[in-house]
Amino acid sequence: MKLNADIIYNGLSRHFQCEMHGPRLTELTLGRAEFYLDGETSFVKDRLYLASIDHLPQRPHIQKGSMLICIGDGFTLNYYKERMTVLVIRKKQDFFTVYQILQNIYDQYDNWENTLYRDLAKDYDIQALIADSADIFNKPLYVLDSTIKVVASTSRDNEAWNITDSGSLNFDSMGKYLSASDLMFDRKNAMRIDLYGVKTLCVNLFNKNNQYEGCLCINSRSTGFVDGEDKLAEYLASMIEIAIERNPNIINDSRPSLKKVIQALIEEMPLSHSQRMIMSGSNEKSEYVCVYMRYGKGHNHLPLSYISDVFEETFVQSYAFDREDCLIGLINIDELRDEKNPNYHVLLNKKLGEFVKGMHLCAGISNEFSDLYNVRIHYMQALAAVENGLMLNRESDYFYFSSYALTQMVVNSLGSMPLEAYFPAGLNNLIEHDRSSGVSYLETLKVFLEESMSYTSTAQKLFIHRSTLIDRIARIEKELNVDLKDYDQRLQLEMLLKAIDLEETLRQQ
Repeated sequence: MKLNADIIYNGLSRHFQCEMHGPRLTELTLGRAEFYLDGETSFVKDRLYLASIDHLPQRPHIQKGSMLICIGDGFTLNYYKERMTVLVIRKKQDFFTVYQILQNIYDQYDNWENTLYRDLAKDYDIQALIADSADIFNKPLYVLDSTIKVVASTSRDNEAWNITDSGSLNFDSMGKYLSASDLMFDRKNAMRIDLYGVKTLCVNLFNKNNQYEGCLCINSRSTGFVDGEDKLAEYLASMIEIAIERNPNIINDSRPSLKKVIQALIEEMPLSHSQRMIMSGSNEKSEYVCVYMRYGKGHNHLPLSYISDVFEETFVQSYAFDREDCLIGLINIDELRDEKNPNYHVLLNKKLGEFVKGMHLCAGISNEFSDLYNVRIHYMQALAAVENGLMLNRESDYFYFSSYALTQMVVNSLGSMPLEAYFPAGLNNLIEHDRSSGVSYLETLKVFLEESMSYTSTAQKLFIHRSTLIDRIARIEKELNVDLKDYDQRLQLEMLLKAIDLEETLRQQ
């Protein structure tokens, strides 16, 4: 295995007093040390040389990226220090003793590399990869998947992580982790973050399509990190990525079968025979609501895969999965009912309200249902609820479809034609009248219909005399050429007035 200047320095400094000078070589490019031979005048890139001060030429040709370990110090080294990495062992040491210790350092990392390749050849076991790396780092190692769940570790007894029974970081730990890493899920190099005062080294993991798969995390305990450990962590992460490429299922939790069926129904995919068998054993045994969630505005976005995991921990016997830029969840509302409070809305409002606020989401909630074959319909309800809710009630974070069902009906009823295409003759005249008059015929008509065509209650609500109202309604019917006693004509007007209100609301926004 090739090493870098920092790793070599760390190994030698345990045995000798060392100093390192010159440009630092951070990449793992240096093979085993070779003796510098008298008479040679070139130091070649990516090669490590061992020499004593009295054998070095004064003005050699030095390629960038080479390294020298020199026993002894002197003015001659100044030329070298400006052009290459130079590790100086100041006190007189036996040349072959230094060489043997260098060999031992390389042997240690070669053995580690060989062990990792044996693990890969065996069964692509991530747990084995990090267990066989424990002696290299001598620190707790963790591998998190894309849902920020711990899938492998060398220690679960670490205060910095607060791991739940399901293997996830709890919400507070997750918030600390994301805040410290600045949500840099696309970063390729190792990064050091501070988690609960504990220095943590993190390397993101990616699959062959460059998609985020998780993270390798190493906690420092009290010793901190030394230069060079970043590159060793990156090397271990690259081996984990090889394992993921060869067997993608080793890091991602396999979804429960029923969740896969629900996802297929929402995406209108045909069900296999085995999926239908799953449905036959699971369908109509519980009552659910479907929740459509997407990011709110003005906040850092948590990963949807993580939100999905927390959703299932928050709501018992629930299912959640991400789809493009949204999250779809099914909440078992039977679990929210009890004898004292059979109305599930109270607890749902509390738990879902806290969830969407904490995760910086907005959500739409469908009507309740028990037939899972109808989940696509209720997904559409939840989607319509959040779209209409965000248009008409921006103060809230979550919206019930039942509150916006009429709005959705009106919007759908218009089809591709403009609203004016549905106006009866004379409605434009009423609109023009209202623009220049202090008396609103449209408001009068709207209240009259809302009050079930009661002249008395409408007059009271509008603060006008009953005879004045009778006169106005007669003028409205004449102008529109309608009979408000006709149910169909009355229904058409009610939907048009609702549509006009919606259009005005959108225009004001």
